[in-house]
Amino acid sequence: MKRIISTVVAGIAVLALGGCAEAGISADDAYAIGCPAVDSAVATGSVANKATLAGLKALRDSGQLDPQGQTWVEATIAVIENPNDVPAEAKTLIIDGCAAHGQELKNLK
Repeated sequence: MKRIISTVVAGIAVLALGGCAEAGISADDAYAIGCPAVDSAVATGSVANKATLAGLKALRDSGQLDPQGQTWVEATIAVIENPNDVPAEAKTLIIDGCAAHGQELKNLK
């Protein structure tokens, strides 16, 4: 239940960030929201990830991310859409990106 609640909160935060795309979004914002969402998706595959997914897609399409952030968000979207089939390259990209931005993953190893 705690993971579902944290996923919903993260999803709401992502939607809020997606709505503020014109105001500028930092890469740290994407990682702070995307990393817990990925960890939750891998652990539960919860339906609550739909809100997070929508927010990350809005962020991806906002044009506010640098190329590295864009690639990371796209890999994160792929994992949330299908957490049971994570390519090794995407997994490494996500784990390294989260670690570089101070986000520890507990479920995606």
